[in-house]
Amino acid sequence: MDFKDSHYIKEILDFHLPRFDELPNIDLYMDQVLSIIENSLSIFSSENEENIITKSMINNYVKQNVIEKPFKKRYKRFHVSYLIIISTLKRVLSISEISKIINNQDYEVEEFYNMFCYELERSLKDTFVGEVDCDNTENKLIEDNIHNKILVASIRAFSNKVYVQKLIEFNEEEQKETLC
Repeated sequence: MDFKDSHYIKEILDFHLPRFDELPNIDLYMDQVLSIIENSLSIFSSENEENIITKSMINNYVKQNVIEKPFKKRYKRFHVSYLIIISTLKRVLSISEISKIINNQDYEVEEFYNMFCYELERSLKDTFVGEVDCDNTENKLIEDNIHNKILVASIRAFSNKVYVQKLIEFNEEEQKETLC
């Protein structure tokens, strides 16, 4: 089987990161936040990998002022959106670098997060199959300033890393099948 015909490609083509208005609009406890993030980003986890995010990671992000403190131990939509961004980009950037990206963006949380989602989906499709919906500019992140260029380059780096990891997994599956 060719990689382009594999389930990895189908997963990428079907991948949808929940937009801001698709995230729960209620206060969430830590376990609920963890569940949402794990479910949203499960496509990027591999068998030999720990959890995408843990309670201690979130607590560290709060201590390091990467995200705001929860209100009475409850997290809001904006917390979840930032945690999805952090959980994605931490595979290619340090937490300090991610914090700078978040703190230097010029958009409201909802707009920033939705543009991140769009760019991530677009970059993954482009990296895996060269298929990009160029007509949809509704949430396109315009590379008109250095902060946006940094974010887009970070998303591309993430997409390339995922691509390499999925190619390796595909190759290992193919080798197992030929041995059987």
